[in-house]
Amino acid sequence: MRKSIFLAASAALILTSSSTSLFAMGGYGGGGGMMGGTGGMMNMQDDYSTAVRLIQAGKYLDATGYLNRALSHNPRSANVLNYLGYTHRMLGDYPGSLDFYQKALAINPDHKGAHEYLGELYLMMHDSGSADGQLAELTRLCPDGCTEKDVLTKAIADYHAAAHAAAQAASSTAQASVAAPQPAQTTQP
Repeated sequence: MRKSIFLAASAALILTSSSTSLFAMGGYGGGGGMMGGTGGMMNMQDDYSTAVRLIQAGKYLDATGYLNRALSHNPRSANVLNYLGYTHRMLGDYPGSLDFYQKALAINPDHKGAHEYLGELYLMMHDSGSADGQLAELTRLCPDGCTEKDVLTKAIADYHAAAHAAAQAASSTAQASVAAPQPAQTTQP
C-alpha cells in the first residue's frame, strides 16, 4: 500500500509539472534541421503541428502517428524525437520513451526540452540520481535560468516531497497498527 500511495503521488506530481512545460520547449528551434524543399518541409510542419495540437489535447496515441510521419520526412529532427519520447512516456512506454529522448540528445546534445523530459522520465522510473544529472545539464545550458530548468527543479522537489510524505504515511500506518489493541483470544469450549 505504501508503494501504491507513493507511485500515485509521484506520477500525479510529474504529470502536473510535465504539462506546465510541454510547450516551452516546442517549436523548431534547435531541432536538428528541416528537410530541404517546400513539399517535404510543409508535410513535416503539418504533421508536427497536428501532433502538437493532439498532445495539447492529451491525445498521445493519436499524436504518435503524426510524429512518426513527421520523423519519416526528417529522421534527424530532435524536436520530433523529443515529442515521440514525451508521447511514449505519457502512454507508459518508458523504454520507448528513453530511446527517443536519447536519440534526440544524440542529434542535439543541448536540446533543453529533451533534458527536462528525460529528467521527468527518470523520476517516473524512480531514478532521482539520473534526474539530477539532467538538471545539471540544464544548469550548464541555462546559467541564467530557463523554463525547462525551473520545471525539472520543481518536479524533482515534488518527487522528493511525495516520497517523504509517503514514507511519513507508511510510518504512521505502521505505528498505528502496532499500537492498536488486539482482539481478545477466545477459546472454544
